[in-house]
Amino acid sequence: MPQVIVLDPARCRPGLCPQGRCQARRRCPIKAIYQEATYERPFLGGLCNGCAKCLGACPQRALRLG
Repeated sequence: MPQVIVLDPARCRPGLCPQGRCQARRRCPIKAIYQEATYERPFLGGLCNGCAKCLGACPQRALRLG
């Protein structure tokens, strides 16, 4: 079973991302990370395939393989 990405809400601070836009969301090739509005915390959809391309994009290191 492939691993999926898990978001740690205690570490996620969208206000520290450029213009309040989640950088990891931009790197996800299948768009499994959603952010409804700028400066709001993103959330993960059920599409994640565990490719981990988003991990290095998060400046707060709020994402991990789970």
